[in-house]
Amino acid sequence: MSRSTTLVVGAHGVIGGAVVRRLVAEGRHVVTLARRGTVRLEDGTEIEDHIQVDLLDASAARAGLGNRADITEIVYAGYTERETMAATVAPNVAMLRHVLDAVHASPSELRQVVLIGGGKSYGEHLGVYKTPAKESDPRFLGPIFYNDQEDLLYEDAKRHGYAWTVLRPDAVIGLSFGSPMNMLTGVAVYAGVCRHLGVPLRFPGTPRTWSALHQATDASVIAGAVHWALGSAAARGEVFNVTNGDHFRWQHLWPEIGAFFGMETAPPQPMSLAEHMADKGGVWDDIVARHRLRPEPMEHLAAWPFVDGWFSMEADMVQSTIKIRQAGFADCRDTHESFIGNLARLRELSIIP
Repeated sequence: MSRSTTLVVGAHGVIGGAVVRRLVAEGRHVVTLARRGTVRLEDGTEIEDHIQVDLLDASAARAGLGNRADITEIVYAGYTERETMAATVAPNVAMLRHVLDAVHASPSELRQVVLIGGGKSYGEHLGVYKTPAKESDPRFLGPIFYNDQEDLLYEDAKRHGYAWTVLRPDAVIGLSFGSPMNMLTGVAVYAGVCRHLGVPLRFPGTPRTWSALHQATDASVIAGAVHWALGSAAARGEVFNVTNGDHFRWQHLWPEIGAFFGMETAPPQPMSLAEHMADKGGVWDDIVARHRLRPEPMEHLAAWPFVDGWFSMEADMVQSTIKIRQAGFADCRDTHESFIGNLARLRELSIIP
């Protein structure tokens, strides 16, 4: 068999991009797969081994992967958004199936798959849920595509004889380029527009969200967990929650975000950013020109319904991470430092002002 290769699916996203950076830094050979073109690292270098394919097309997936003989591991972080939770099931399950089928049909000998799930497995998007949520908790009544993807993975792994791990991060924050489903860039663009227009930084979420106990996962933490899972026997055949290991309240974090941008804050004012930012594309273009930022349009940096969704999470968000710690992965991150540190990196890369 040829050299080992880790296929990272969804490599332009906040999770996939972080996984690529970590695995490349660890000296692994990585091939990236995405609907869009070549994946670039922070220093501007490109991942030479890239497959551009729409995974909703089974024949295209087979064409893109059919001649590979070296893929031994898959990290699956792909996702396609739809208008409802029910509508997300079929396409997201199909994409995972098409990847697995294409690799099985190729000369590659697959040994392991790491599937990225998330906190919606516990129904947190529905409101109050049992906390701390544990991996052993029973499923809730769907639809939720994570369940269907996991069932597909379990069955496929049993049939083809490879190991699997499911990682469930929650509210991932980190760098991404041209991937708008990112809370970090959403908050940054909102703050930048407010500052440019001379208005104070107001928390746009609900009063309950303002004071609820929330959690996040730094992209570097989930990337570290992927690297650990690929090399740890304790990770095989297991599901793990992965978060920073602490919790935060927006009412405490928000002043620090305001200070980062040099802005005054004001009392919260609930609003739909999907509505209030809909006419601000030109404002963002002015900000880009004034501060000589990377020429990314606002829609490449912020998906406002996604941001609104987090800002309306009124229940406590608490997942237990004791299982993964006992299994051997103990990385953690202060979430306040994670937000501010990642914002600083976005500024260094001329993505935000």
